[in-house]
Amino acid sequence: MADEAVERRGSQRIVTNLVGRSRFWLSWYGGRVLLEDLSIEGFSMAISTPPASERPFEFLIEREDTIGGVSGQAQIVNFAQGVKGGLAGCRFIDLSEDAHRQLADWLAGHVFDVAAVRVSADDAEEIVLGPSIV
Repeated sequence: MADEAVERRGSQRIVTNLVGRSRFWLSWYGGRVLLEDLSIEGFSMAISTPPASERPFEFLIEREDTIGGVSGQAQIVNFAQGVKGGLAGCRFIDLSEDAHRQLADWLAGHVFDVAAVRVSADDAEEIVLGPSIV
């Protein structure tokens, strides 16, 4: 695991924790945390200490006001320590086609809802499925 944060995603990261309110949560190892950002390739989460392992782990991502979730396996690929704690970047290593589709739909809906400028549903989907623009 790299000591410094390195951009590894080819797709756009979507900020999910806005003004302390998140629409997406991650359940893993018996705990539940807010996601900081999410893409169709992975996610990041705030954790206080560096993870003890780079081994794959099972997860469940849930979205506010929905029933069910998206599950699969992910792996922590980096950890960055900051003044307010740490941020672990994770990539999906096992995500079914149905889960991928559900995640893309959730993210497009989130982009459509929170975009600072007006975007269409098609624009939101292109942002989610397209390359990283940051």
